[in-house]
Amino acid sequence: MAKAPRSLVLGTAGHIDHGKTTLVRALTGIDTDRLPEEKRRGITIELGFAAWEITPGTRASIVDVPGHEGFVRTMVAGAGGIDLVILVVSAEDGVMPQTREHLNVCRLLGIQHGVVALTKVDRLEGDTEAVELAVEDVRGALQDSVFAQSEIIPCSGQTGEGLEQLRAKLRKLAAQIPRRDSQGPVVFPIDRVFSIKGHGTVVTGTLLSGVVDLTADNHLQLVPAGPGRESREVRSRGAQVRSADQARVAAGNRLALNLAGIEVSELHRGDVLTRGPTVARTSVVHAMLQHLPGRDPPWVHDTSVQLCAGTAHTPARLDPLWRKPDPEAADDRDGEVSIPPGFEGLVRIRLERPMPMWRDLRLVIRGFSSSTTVGAHDDHGLTLGGGLVIDPEPSPGRGQRPRWIAVGRALADSDPETRLRALVHDAGVVGIDAIAVERRTGLRDASPRLAAMSQGKRAVLVSLGSDRYVHTEAARPLVDRVIAGVDRFHAQNPLQPGVGRASVEGLLGDRVDPMVRAWAVEQAIARGALRAVDDQGTLGRPGKGVPAEGELPEHMQRVLDRYEEAGMTAPSLKEVQAAVDLSSRQVLEIVGVLQRTGRLVKITQDISIARQSHDALVDEVRAHLRREGTIDVQALKAMTGLSRKYAVPFLEHLDQRQITLRSGDQRIPGPRLGD
Repeated sequence: MAKAPRSLVLGTAGHIDHGKTTLVRALTGIDTDRLPEEKRRGITIELGFAAWEITPGTRASIVDVPGHEGFVRTMVAGAGGIDLVILVVSAEDGVMPQTREHLNVCRLLGIQHGVVALTKVDRLEGDTEAVELAVEDVRGALQDSVFAQSEIIPCSGQTGEGLEQLRAKLRKLAAQIPRRDSQGPVVFPIDRVFSIKGHGTVVTGTLLSGVVDLTADNHLQLVPAGPGRESREVRSRGAQVRSADQARVAAGNRLALNLAGIEVSELHRGDVLTRGPTVARTSVVHAMLQHLPGRDPPWVHDTSVQLCAGTAHTPARLDPLWRKPDPEAADDRDGEVSIPPGFEGLVRIRLERPMPMWRDLRLVIRGFSSSTTVGAHDDHGLTLGGGLVIDPEPSPGRGQRPRWIAVGRALADSDPETRLRALVHDAGVVGIDAIAVERRTGLRDASPRLAAMSQGKRAVLVSLGSDRYVHTEAARPLVDRVIAGVDRFHAQNPLQPGVGRASVEGLLGDRVDPMVRAWAVEQAIARGALRAVDDQGTLGRPGKGVPAEGELPEHMQRVLDRYEEAGMTAPSLKEVQAAVDLSSRQVLEIVGVLQRTGRLVKITQDISIARQSHDALVDEVRAHLRREGTIDVQALKAMTGLSRKYAVPFLEHLDQRQITLRSGDQRIPGPRLGD
C-alpha cells in the first residue's frame, strides 16, 4: 500500500527587506504579498501563503511572515504551526534586530529544523571573499540560537543563484521531520477570515493535530478568543488544501474551511476550531516560562505583558509561583518569587480577555514598548520570553499558592502517571472527571487509567460513575463525617426518627461535590451504619431515633393511644395535651414524629387520625364508590357519623390522594381508587 503524501508547513523568518517574499516567489512562483498596501510599500504586512511540492511525496505550505518589528505579533500567529524555517539574512546587512527577535520567537515556539538563506548575494557582484565574510559573520551571530548548526546557503531570489542548493537542503530537512499527530484531537487555530462570493465565510490556518474528515462529521466546535462571545458548533461545507478540494485533511496541512451559517464578523484571528475537550476557553493558565537573557527587569507579581498564544494575543499579567533552582541565584526578598532574565519558572498568567488554551500550547511573552525591555531592545526586541502551557484550567481561589506550585510542578513532569496522580489527589472532595484529566494532563486515554486506579485492594480512587473519580484519602473520611453528623442529630433530636436523605448529604457542606456526598451516604448505608426509617428517604442510626415500626417510648405511646381511642374523630392538640400531661411543644413534636413514621395520617394542619382508623375509613369510601358510583359530604356523614367538620376535610384529603375526583358537589372514582 502506497504511503500517504506527507504535508508540512514551511515558514520564513528574518528582518524587514531582507528578501523573504522575493525568495518565496523564486521558489514557488507565487507572490505572497496580496494586499495593495504591501505592493505599494514593498513589505509584507499580513501573513502570506504559497503552495510548493518539495518532492513528489512531500507537499509544503509556505507561510511568509512580516519582518517589521511592528508586525511581530502577526509573525508569531503564523509561526505557531511551522515545521521548518528558512531564516532569511541579507548578505549586505547581516543579522539585524528583527533577525534576532525572529530567532528568539523560533526558539520559544520549539522550532528545531531550519536552514539559513543568505540572500541578495547578487549585490556583492561576484565577490567570493565578501560572500565568505558574510557567511562567517552570520555564523558568529547565530551562536546559541536554534540555527547555530544550520547550513548557510548564499543565494539570490533575483538571479536564481544558489536556489537549487537551497531546494536540495529543504528536501533533505523535510524528510527528517516527523509527521504531525493525526491521532490526536482536532486543533485548528484560525489565522485568516474572509468571504468568497458564492461560497460565503472561509477561514484558514494550520491544522496542528487530528484529522478533519468531512465525510464522517462536518461539525466542529468554535472556541472564540475575546470577550462577549460563547463557544458554539459550526458546520463546514468544504475544505481545501493548497487550493484543491479535500474531504479528509490530516494534521500538518495548511487548511481552508468554508463555514456555513456564520458571518465573517463573527470570527476572528485567534479563534480555534476543535473537537473534544482539549481546548479550553479560559482567562487563567499556568505555564513554564523562560525569561530570555538580557537586562530586562525580572518578572514579579503583576508584571504586565503581551501574551501571544496560537494565533491570538492579549494583554496579561504574570504571577511567578516558583523559579527553577540555581546555586548562583540570589534569594528573592520578602519571600516573593521573581524570574530574572535567563531563568525559568512556573507562572500563573491572568489574561485580560479569555482565549482558547490547551495543554503544551507554545506561548510568547512580549513587552508593550522599549521601556519594558530596558537595555535589551537591540538583542531581542519586545520579545521577553515564552514557554509551554502546562495547565489550561488551574484551580481558582485565594491563598492557593502552595497548592498551585505542587500541582504545577507535577503537571510539568514528563511522566503521565505523575501528572494524573497529582490531579486526582489535588481534586480532593470535589473529585475530577476523565475529561478534565485529559484536558489538563494531555492524556488521551484517561478513562481506562482512572478505572484501573479504582479497582482492587490497593485502589487509590473511588469511582462515582459517569467517568468521575475521587481520591480515597479524601473520600473515606467523609463516610465517618456523615455518621457523626447523624449521631449529633439524634443527640439533639431524640424524638425524631432520623434525617432526610438530602439533609444527610448536606451535612458535608457545599464544598464537597454532590456526587461525592451521595457516594459517602451510600457507603454509610452499605456499612450498616445508617438505615432507612421510613419510605420517605429518612435515614437514622441503628438503635437510635424513633423506628417506623415496633415499640415506642412510653410518653409517645400515650399520645398515639389517645388518637387511636378517638377513632375517626380526631382530637385537638389541646385535648391530647390535657390527656397526656405534656407541654404543647412536646405534643406537637411527638405528633410530627408519629406522622413521619406513618402511625398518624395528616388530614389538615390541625387534624390527624390514627393509621388504622384512616385505612378503615378509606376502605369504606372505596366500597361505597364501587357500589354507588358517587359520594358526597352527606353520604359520608351518614356512613360514618362524622360531623361536617371532619367529613369535608377528609373528602378533600381523598381528592389529593386521587382516590376521588370532585365533580360539583359530588365525588366520583379517581385514578387511584384501586390502589
